[in-house]
Amino acid sequence: MDLQPTPISRRYTVKITQQPPRAPKVEILAPALPLHPGATRLPHVNHDDTLCLHQRGEWRSNMPIADTILPWTSEWFYYYEIWLITGEWTGGGDWPAARTT
Repeated sequence: MDLQPTPISRRYTVKITQQPPRAPKVEILAPALPLHPGATRLPHVNHDDTLCLHQRGEWRSNMPIADTILPWTSEWFYYYEIWLITGEWTGGGDWPAARTT
């Protein structure tokens, strides 16, 4: 699926998978996302390289993906584009800790 958060944004191709009742996972297929200079990893990405879109328990299995995961993913890309320029994640939320092992 392709998403474009704003008319001047690039298009992003994502893959959404789900194993009910678990929350859907969103993977970025294209394009490869560059890091902000000085960053060592993307912000708000889980350990399995899926997007961190919500806090645990915020998404429930009765919530339609089209009304939650899709707009949250588009919003993630919007804030990614700001982060890429400024180096500051302005989208709020908790950032998963870096894996140490």
